[in-house]
Amino acid sequence: MSEAALANLVKRLEAATQRLEEAATRNRGPEGSGLQSPSSSAGQSTGGSPSGASGPAVSAFEDLAAGPLSAYVAASAGVGGLVHEQAKAVQQALTAQKTLIQIAATSKKPDGPVLQDLLKPTQMAIMQITELREKNRPSPLYNHLSTVSEGIPALGWVVVEPTPGPFVGEMRDSAQFWANRVIKDQKDKEPSHVEWAKSFVTLLTELQTYVKKHHTTGLAWNPRGGDAKSAAASAPTATSSAPPAGGPPPPPPTPAVGVGSTSSSKPAGPDTGALFSQLNKEGLTGGLRKVDKSEMTHKNPELRTGSVVKAGVIDKGPTFKAPVAKAPPKLQLDGSKWAIENQVNNNEITVTPSEFRQVAYIYNCQNSTIQIKGKINAVTMDNCKKVGLVVDSAVSTVDVVNCKSVQVQITGRVPTVVIDKTDGMQLYLSKECADIEILTAKSSEMNVLVQGADGEFAEKPIAEQFRTMFKDGALVTMPVEHAG
Repeated sequence: MSEAALANLVKRLEAATQRLEEAATRNRGPEGSGLQSPSSSAGQSTGGSPSGASGPAVSAFEDLAAGPLSAYVAASAGVGGLVHEQAKAVQQALTAQKTLIQIAATSKKPDGPVLQDLLKPTQMAIMQITELREKNRPSPLYNHLSTVSEGIPALGWVVVEPTPGPFVGEMRDSAQFWANRVIKDQKDKEPSHVEWAKSFVTLLTELQTYVKKHHTTGLAWNPRGGDAKSAAASAPTATSSAPPAGGPPPPPPTPAVGVGSTSSSKPAGPDTGALFSQLNKEGLTGGLRKVDKSEMTHKNPELRTGSVVKAGVIDKGPTFKAPVAKAPPKLQLDGSKWAIENQVNNNEITVTPSEFRQVAYIYNCQNSTIQIKGKINAVTMDNCKKVGLVVDSAVSTVDVVNCKSVQVQITGRVPTVVIDKTDGMQLYLSKECADIEILTAKSSEMNVLVQGADGEFAEKPIAEQFRTMFKDGALVTMPVEHAG
């Protein structure tokens, strides 16, 4: 680029900067105009505590906490035990989210690293909720713990754009699946457990309503607000102390143009050498090459007549492929849980439980066959692809979640099989499974193969499509049958 072109570019940038500064001055507005007053702006620039931030979004979230959240926590205290312990973590998660919403109400949207720091308190609470479920799979309250751990990721709506409302609805539906199991098991035993399940689903329903109303296209940040990092530092949940009064340090002085230039009286252009030096540190210019004179259109006018670049002129440079980290395979007994993880192309996996209370958790396996010999408490197969599972007998359930193209064969008896978010499922049942209960949600291509008197298996599909109609004032749902 010539010096004249660089000088022209600098002038255009200076003009654009001046127009932006003038627009910012006009948008400040006087006190009483409905915009921020100078005092409030100063409070934000110094990282004022967001705990005092108010507005429709903050007030509505406080109403959510005072209503549905309080009802859920009270119901959890009535159930007690692990359910109450998990509810405390839910309360921490929503408290952290309230702080984030308060920060957003007084701050501009931060960059990625700062936003990740702001999300950490919520993420840690969600991890605690999920771990509580994983560590207590044999618990009689497992369905309760699953209801919450499947629904609590709804708090991730703060990073979903442009429509976070449906995301919350999806998480609520996942929680509803497990809540229905609690209601089914407890409706004739413990009414308080039924009310508890309904209270958590109500909490997520109200959260979705709140998000749709106040954060339609994503978490609402304040475009005229202060610095989010400073606001977070002074928040009650922050570990670091608030910065000293007086506002952030002033920006560095603008470098003088032309200083040190002694070879020419022309104004110096921008230092493009420093720019490309910084880019090259990141390896971004490693694939660039110097253009030969024979390829320059200003030196070869005949090249301008065609818009197609000649073959071989473009050098794509080196291509980079990020390495994919592979977790090591795992097959071991941790306490009462058999962990079978990251197995690939392994058809010799055999687990022999030594006592009924042991469970098996199969995670992220591919193209493998797993056999569980003897009676086990429960089996869960999660995020697996093209895996065959053979189970003798289970005391409670066999769960298949987030899987693709899997086969499960039960040679003894299992009372319940749960299929959730799975595409392609072949379930082989023995004669002893005549009274089995199969629960499905958000799954497709499911077939049950039942062993007949002659030992042969007869295939029966599980319905995926349903039709709902009003009959006598009530909704009646039935599977759709396709003929022909």
